[in-house]
Amino acid sequence: MDFDELRRSTAGLDAMTYLNTGWAGPSPERVLARMRETAAEESRLGPASPDGLALAKHAAGTAKDAAARLLGADPGDVVLTHGTTEGVNAVLHGLAWEPGDELLTSDLEHPALEAPAALLSARHGVRVQRVRLAPDASADEALAAIVSSITPRTRLVALSHIMYTCGLVLPAPAVARAVHEAGAMILFDGAQSGGHIRLDMGEIDADFYTVSGQKWLLGPSSTGALYVRRDRHDTLTPLVEAPGLSFVEGIDTLALTSSSAALHAGFAEAVGVYEALGPDRAEARIRELAARLRDGFSKTRGVAITGPADPAAVCGLSAIAVDGWAADALADALWERHRVAARTVRHPEGVRFSTAAFNDEGDVDRAIEAVRSLSGEAAARRVDDRA
Repeated sequence: MDFDELRRSTAGLDAMTYLNTGWAGPSPERVLARMRETAAEESRLGPASPDGLALAKHAAGTAKDAAARLLGADPGDVVLTHGTTEGVNAVLHGLAWEPGDELLTSDLEHPALEAPAALLSARHGVRVQRVRLAPDASADEALAAIVSSITPRTRLVALSHIMYTCGLVLPAPAVARAVHEAGAMILFDGAQSGGHIRLDMGEIDADFYTVSGQKWLLGPSSTGALYVRRDRHDTLTPLVEAPGLSFVEGIDTLALTSSSAALHAGFAEAVGVYEALGPDRAEARIRELAARLRDGFSKTRGVAITGPADPAAVCGLSAIAVDGWAADALADALWERHRVAARTVRHPEGVRFSTAAFNDEGDVDRAIEAVRSLSGEAAARRVDDRA
């Protein structure tokens, strides 16, 4: 599959400029068709008949194999989840914490990591430390800040591989190496990485790593996976029991609930589409479009890029602030007046754009022109106010 074919097979892109895949990506027809076919077959067989249960088990196994390929891991080290939030909770609440243990995270994290971290503090007396990361930090600066924040009490470091607010990419292998040298464990929240950048658990050497299916993979919502390094399997206690699911075994007991065969089939197909594009090719294309976008923004008066500039720390997420515009109002105006879909972020406040594999240069240029128009409008208002 090439990028033009992916774009043609994704409905709705001719009616808008969709640059919000970092929230959720539109699924191509190949994924939607696989979900429809599986749902229809499951209904025909009877979902809880022996044949229907066999279909569900096969779909789950196919999805697990696909997740393992995505992560560059062995299927025996992967458990299916309903997304990164579930994976994060399975780790944070699956560990046996002692009062005084430290969890190190950052001040740029998504609430999906912030909320369970706060709960650990309230329930178990875990001390939650937050390293301050500059949104425009270089990879080396981010690494240095993290390393300097690890203490002898640090038990787990939990960080986003890519910060959702600004697109800062952490040097994951170097972070993991430093954490292990300090005697701690590392959990990476990969909500923004799966389907975006090539992943290899052997190279990263994380203890735990989570991914979602509905973002850059362009798969269905409520899908994802958690990787647990082989020597960490026994460190996590399942949060709930899963009675009656005879095919749940090993670290699969970490899954909070069962899922639908159609969702599993859609997730596996989304990984298949990603593989057909080629992970390296997809990442290069995503980065190429993002560089074009940032270049256009950098040449637009009144626009400040709020994320990193270091080539080692940038990706397909780009965030900006525009003089004279509150972030919420800017995002609304982009959609209502220019049909550009983006999202607001906080810390730093701005509007975030995601350049996905299905996007093209036309999408990027329309977004630049829309921002340029709105920035000019704000400048004109300021002149009028001074008059």
